[in-house]
Amino acid sequence: MDPQITKRQPLKKWLTFAVRWGIAVAGIALVLWKMSFHDRVRVLDPATNTIQMLRVVNDARDVDLAFSVVPARGGALVTVPREDLWVRPDRKSVSVRFPDGSVRSVTLIAVKPGVTTGAGRSVRELLVDDPDSDSDRGLRLTPDALAGVNDLTVSSPYVEIGVNRLVREADRKYLLAAVFIIPLSFLLTSIRWHLLLESLEIRLSPFRTFVLNCVGAFYNAFMPGTTGGDLVKAYYASRHTAHRTRAVLSVVIDRIIGLLALFIVGGTMAAYQWHIPDCRRVAVASWGVLACVAAGSVVFYSRTLRRFTGLDFILRRLPMQRHVAKVVEAMEIYRHRPLPILMALLLSFPVHITAILSATFAGWAFGLKMPVFYYWVVVPVIALVGAVPISPQGIGVMEAFAVELTRRHGVSIGQAFALTMSIRLVQIVWNLVAGVFVFRGGYHAPSEKEQQAMESDEGGPASVAQGREPDRAGPIGAQPRLTLDKGSSAGPSVRTELAESGSLPRVNDAAPQSEP
Repeated sequence: MDPQITKRQPLKKWLTFAVRWGIAVAGIALVLWKMSFHDRVRVLDPATNTIQMLRVVNDARDVDLAFSVVPARGGALVTVPREDLWVRPDRKSVSVRFPDGSVRSVTLIAVKPGVTTGAGRSVRELLVDDPDSDSDRGLRLTPDALAGVNDLTVSSPYVEIGVNRLVREADRKYLLAAVFIIPLSFLLTSIRWHLLLESLEIRLSPFRTFVLNCVGAFYNAFMPGTTGGDLVKAYYASRHTAHRTRAVLSVVIDRIIGLLALFIVGGTMAAYQWHIPDCRRVAVASWGVLACVAAGSVVFYSRTLRRFTGLDFILRRLPMQRHVAKVVEAMEIYRHRPLPILMALLLSFPVHITAILSATFAGWAFGLKMPVFYYWVVVPVIALVGAVPISPQGIGVMEAFAVELTRRHGVSIGQAFALTMSIRLVQIVWNLVAGVFVFRGGYHAPSEKEQQAMESDEGGPASVAQGREPDRAGPIGAQPRLTLDKGSSAGPSVRTELAESGSLPRVNDAAPQSEP
C-alpha cells in the first residue's frame, strides 16, 4: 500500500472524529448558553428598550403578583410587579403596518401578556426589532399595529423554570415509570429482527438474536447518532452466518422499518392535531417521506419501471457488483415473503409507543404543560433527528428541535432540555445495562464446528459436499425464478435463481454461497 495513503487514513479518522464531536460540543454549548440553571424572568430596560433575562428567587410562580429579582449588574434584590414582565413570544416574526403605510415583516422579540382567553392569554404590547435602526434597541408597539393578525395570543409563562428546580421538584413516580418501561422495547426489537433474519434463511436462536441486539444497543450509548450501534450489530451478525451480505441487509431493513413506523405514528398524530402549525408541518413532511418510500418500492420491484427510470442502469454501475447482486437477491426474497415484513412493521408500533410513554412520564415528572397527544408528535420528531449520525446520541440536534416544537406550549428551554435529556439518559442507562452481554462475551463468531453446522443448513460448502446446489447471485436486472423447498422449520425456503440476461457482466456463478 502507498505509504502516503497509510499516513492519511489515521488523519481522516481523527478529522471525522473531531467533526462529529465538534458538532456535539457546539450543540451542547448553544443549548447551555440559551438555558439557565436558575429561574428567570424577562424585564424591559426602558433606557435601551432591550429585554434582560434576570434571575428570580424564592421559587416564584406565575400566579405571584410581584417577583424578587437579581439586577443585571448585581446588588440588592429588587421587586418587579407582574404587570411589568414580558414573556417569550409564540412566533418568530409578525407583519407590522408602519405610519408611512408600508407593511413589513419584523422579528418579534417579546410580548406583554394580557387577560386569559379560551385560546391563551391576549397580548397587551409587543417588542419588535426596529427595521430602521442599526442598534439592538427594540420598538414597542400595540396589537393595533399588526397587519393580518386580529387574535394574537401567547402561552409562554412569566417564570422560566431553571434546570436546578426542575430536578429538585421532579415527580419521582413518573421518573421511575419512564425508566422501567423501556426494557420492553429491547425484547420487541429483538423479535422483530429475528423475523427478518429467518425470512432470509439466517437461523439464529432467539436468545442469540437478543444478545446481538443488546450488544448493538450498548455501542449506541456512545457512537454517532442513536443508530451507530447498528454497524456493530451488523458486523457480529455477519460473523454468525454464511449469508453475510443478507445479515447486514437485515439490520438495515430492520432500522428502515422502525423509522417508517415512526413516520407513521408521528405523521398520524400530527394530522390529528392539524390545527397546530407545527403539527401541520410534521404531518406533511412525514407523509411526504412515506409517499416517496412507497413510490421507490414500486419502482424497485417493477422491472419495467426500473428500466424506464434508469435504476437498473445505476445498479449495474455501482462498485462491488457481487455484493450489490446479493442485496438485490435478498430484496427479492423479501418481496415474496411480505408477511414477516408486515409483522415487523406491526411490532414497531408498540416499540415506539413504549418510547413515547416513557417520554410522556418524564415530561409529567418535570411539569411540562403540554397536551398528552402532542407528545406523540414531539417525541417521534426528536427520535428521528437523533437517529441521524451527526453527533453522539444526537446531542445538540435533539435539543434544538425540542425547544422549537415545545415553545408554543409554554415550555421553557430548561424544560425542553430536561425532556430531551431524560429521553437520552433513560435510553443510555439501559444501553449500558445491555453492556452486561458485552462483558459476558459469547456473541463473537461461532466456532469452526458451529460454522460447519450453519453452512450445512444454509447451503454453504458443507451442503455442496452433500450434493445440494448452493444459492447463486446472478447478474443484476435478471428475472428471478423462485423454487420453493418444503420441509424447513422456518417455512418454505426460497432459492432465488437469477436467469442470464446479458445486460450486465456476469457474476461468478461458480462461487459458493458463503459470502465474504
